[in-house]
Formats: sequence, C-alpha cells, structure tokens
Amino acid sequence: MKNKSAFTMIELIFVIVVLGILSSLAMGRMDRDLKQEAAETILSHIRLTQQLALRDNKHRSDNDTKWQKAYWRFEYGKCSGTNEYYYRVGSDRDMDGFIDKSESAINPVDGKYLYSFNTCNSLQDDESPTVLLGKKFGIKDIKKYGGCNQVQHIAFDYLGRPHHQVASYSSANFSKIMNKDCRLKFEMSTDINNDGVVNSDDSFTIKILAQTGYAFIVGEEIL
Repeated sequence: MKNKSAFTMIELIFVIVVLGILSSLAMGRMDRDLKQEAAETILSHIRLTQQLALRDNKHRSDNDTKWQKAYWRFEYGKCSGTNEYYYRVGSDRDMDGFIDKSESAINPVDGKYLYSFNTCNSLQDDESPTVLLGKKFGIKDIKKYGGCNQVQHIAFDYLGRPHHQVASYSSANFSKIMNKDCRLKFEMSTDINNDGVVNSDDSFTIKILAQTGYAFIVGEEIL
C-alpha cells in the first residue's frame, strides 16, 4: 500500500512538472507572438486605409479645392502626457485638419472605431483597443524613413497611391504624392525573442511602396 501511494505521488509530481514546462513554453510562445500580432494588426489597418481610399472616390472637380485633405489616412502619434503611441484611421471629410471619431474607420474585427483622442489612459466603449500601440502591444517607438520621414501619417488617393503632408494641400496639384518608399520601424519595449536584451531583433518594419501603395512586413514580402 505504501509503495502504491509513493508511486501515485511520483506520478502526481511528474504531471505537475510537465504542466509547468508546458505552461512556460506557452508563455514564451505568447511573448514571441506579440510582435507578429502587432505587425499583422498594423499592416491590416494600413491596407484597410488604402482599400477605403480606393472605394471612396474623392477626386471630384466640384469639391473644395482642398479636397485632397480628405484622403483616407493611417496616422499615429504619442498620447497626451505620455510616451505611449496610438493610431487612428479616418478621412478628414470636413477638412478642418483633424480626424473626428465620426470620420474614423470601423475595425472589421471588433466593430469599433479605429480612433483615439490623443489619450492612452482610457478608451470609450466604441473605440477599438488595438489603437493603443503601447498598452496593447508594448510598442515603445516608431521610426520613419523614406517617403514618410516628415510626417506621422500615410494617406492614399483614389488610385491607392500614398501621399504625405496631405493636411497642407491647398489645391489639387498632387504635390504631396510619395516619390520614395515609406518604411515604418516599430520597436518593442520587451525582449520578444528572449535573448536577454531589448534590441533591433525586438522590432519589425512595414514598408509601403511609393508607386502602388502596396504594404508589407519586411522579411515577409510575397515575391
């Protein structure tokens, strides 16, 4: 009887150890997937911005001469009073220089607005939590290169082509169309690859081609 009890206890300890190992592996997997989840989420919403621009033809001769300000755009920034990043997707339809919630796109995943009013402390019930890049994904910095190195947004026209500085459009001259590919580098605040240091390996880059507006994660492009 004692031998049976000892054997049962050993089995129980073995099961606990195995569960502990599986749990640690699962946690590691979750950490590694966070960067991929962030990259895929942001990429999908940049592509959504372009799709909305293609569907919403804003090239109307009877509109205000500043109609290009209303191009659909993916824009990001730092929340007021913090160093945490947020983003939003929308069209400045009233051309007042700011994207309101009513002018924002809807996240197809949760049916909520891709919008934040420059704050990371709280969101309204109808605002998607994915827009809080710092809180949701642990992104600590965004570096911009190439065609988007001057502003913190990417806008698309009715042909899907990327533009920059669209808020400064005063006439329909297409002067802000990108002539260089845009690269956005998103740096994570945590050691995603578990190598003991937070460095360039804990980041990802999204590239938007100047000619077509095609966006992809660098290293995962489709040839």
